[in-house]
Amino acid sequence: MISFHSVRENRVETFTNLICKYIMNKILIIFSCVMMLVINACDEEEVGEYTPIPKLHIGEPFGYQCELNNYIQLDYDSLGKVVVLNFYKEEVTSLDYVEYDEQSCTFSFHKGKTSFYRISWDYTSAEPVFILYGQNGMWYKMNGTGKKEYILEANDGMAVRMVIYRPKDDWFEITVNKFCIEEYEKGEDG
Repeated sequence: MISFHSVRENRVETFTNLICKYIMNKILIIFSCVMMLVINACDEEEVGEYTPIPKLHIGEPFGYQCELNNYIQLDYDSLGKVVVLNFYKEEVTSLDYVEYDEQSCTFSFHKGKTSFYRISWDYTSAEPVFILYGQNGMWYKMNGTGKKEYILEANDGMAVRMVIYRPKDDWFEITVNKFCIEEYEKGEDG
C-alpha cells in the first residue's frame, strides 16, 4: 500500500529533478553562447591599418609574403580578401590625366570627359589574378573572356587595379609582363 507521505515525496523529488534539469539546460545554453563568443573572438584576425605591398616592376618576377594588413575586402565580394598589386605609374601609363594613388594602388581617370581606354595585360601566376575597374565603390572584372585586353569607357573618377585573391599561406609569386593603360579611338582595331 502506498502511503500519502511516499507519493508526496515522489512528487517533490520529481519537481526537484525538473528544476535541476531546467537549471542545467539554462547553464548549458549560457555556456555554449560564451564558448561561441570566445571562439569567434579567437577567429577574428587582428588587422591594423591597410598597408600596400611593395611596388613591382613590369617584366620582373615578384614574390611576396603578405601580412594581414596587406589585404582588403572588396565591398561587394564575399569570396574573400584580396591583395592589390602595387605598380610604378610610368611603367603602366604615360597619360598625364591618369593618376596613381600610392595607398590604394589604383589608377584613376581625370580627363574631364568620358573617354575610351585600352587596358591590356599579360602575367604569369599560380594564383587567380583579376584586373578590375571601379566606380562608386563597385568593382567589375575585365579579364574573364580569355582576351588580354579590355576597351573601357571611363568617366572621370573611374579606377583600374590588379588584384590577387588571398593566396594559400599568404605567399604569392607573379610576373606581370604587361599592364598598360592607353587611349583608344573607336574604330582603331578595324
